[in-house]
Amino acid sequence: MEKRELRSLVERIKQGKCVLVLGPRVAVRPDDPDRRPLDELLARELLKDINASDADVEAAAGNLRRAADQYMRSQGDPFMLTTFASDFYAAIGDATTDFHRDLAQLPFQLCISAAPDNLMAAAFRAAGKKPQESHYNFSGGKAPALSQSTEQTPIIYHLFGHYQEPSSLVLTEIDLIKFLLAIIKGVPPMPDQVRGILNDAGVSCLFLGFGFHQWYLRVLLEVMNLYKTSRGIAFEDRDFFTRPDRAEVVGFFSGTRRIDFRELEWEGFARELREVYESMTPKADAAGGGGGPAPSLPHGAPIAFVSYASEDREQVEALAEQLEARGINVWQDKQDLRAGQKWSKVLRSVLEDQVHYVIVVQTAAMLKREEGVFYKEIEIARERQSTMREDMTFLIPVTVARCPILPTLGEYHVIDITETAGIDQLAKAIQEDWQKRAARRQAVA
Repeated sequence: MEKRELRSLVERIKQGKCVLVLGPRVAVRPDDPDRRPLDELLARELLKDINASDADVEAAAGNLRRAADQYMRSQGDPFMLTTFASDFYAAIGDATTDFHRDLAQLPFQLCISAAPDNLMAAAFRAAGKKPQESHYNFSGGKAPALSQSTEQTPIIYHLFGHYQEPSSLVLTEIDLIKFLLAIIKGVPPMPDQVRGILNDAGVSCLFLGFGFHQWYLRVLLEVMNLYKTSRGIAFEDRDFFTRPDRAEVVGFFSGTRRIDFRELEWEGFARELREVYESMTPKADAAGGGGGPAPSLPHGAPIAFVSYASEDREQVEALAEQLEARGINVWQDKQDLRAGQKWSKVLRSVLEDQVHYVIVVQTAAMLKREEGVFYKEIEIARERQSTMREDMTFLIPVTVARCPILPTLGEYHVIDITETAGIDQLAKAIQEDWQKRAARRQAVA
């Protein structure tokens, strides 16, 4: 996508004139290197649970409706099906992906999700926002109420239900038919806050991995009034563009229906869109406006301590802002203890009891110093790291401008943070380790 198009898209998002629509293709497990969609994984798990043959598993693995129908024929109990699916998504918990984190940095006010997971909500919370979540329930249950959306309180509307209310999940072909009939009749109706945005003729949609080859989407988008909005953009993967019916689908969504199809790698697009937004937005606005502190991060976010030479304080403050924008709390020395004699007394307590990670920022200034409190900070951090499991991360050395590494840190993996990609890598390392810790705690519980 050209830079000019990206800037134009960012402007629409900033003005509240772009709805983010996430399809099932972008809902993946954060720890899955193959990036397989969750609905395909669920289809496989359903078939394995009823001891389906390998041939049946392969034949239906890419079609959740088919797998769910086969499960129902075997078990004969819809509650077993919805409970199985609910447990599947609940196991992912509040984990999220870099793709969702990048999108969460942008000021979207409405996100429509075709998957029943928490990936986008977790990403918004990691970005210091307070997302409002609701979902459609074709069976008539009462969905959570919504208030007016803002950049800091975006709405996430799960179109095909949410796993926390199993009866709302659209799994089988019969579920899909009942869902479409309910949507067409408007019983139950979609929330006013969602319909109000979609009915705005100046609003466009950004579709990511929506799966436009599915026949029922033509009905759904008509009922949701999305054909009357400004021209939308749909990014699909290579599989979509190699389908024999691609020309028919693209032709249907052309002309007055105004959806422009593009083939693109989603993760790279989301990262580039975030970078363009950050380049166009003053730091104070990107952090929440007003020139004050960035929005407080959600309870349970990882806390990092930054060890540095005093000469690099301004540089480290900028790093702290960027880490907090990526969902990582940075321990703040609000009483300026680090500059006085009291620091040696409280240092061990801070590093052993109050923080989850220690980041050592190595610069040319640090390497010139023969003495400095950071040497003691590194010593204590190394001690704590030595008491942890081998697969846990605590001490993370980083470099600026690819400067040499302190001899005491030579055994650790070092990340260069000179460029934005390096800061992304640092944040990703912390978030992935933090999610592993949370998974272990849940397993023990």
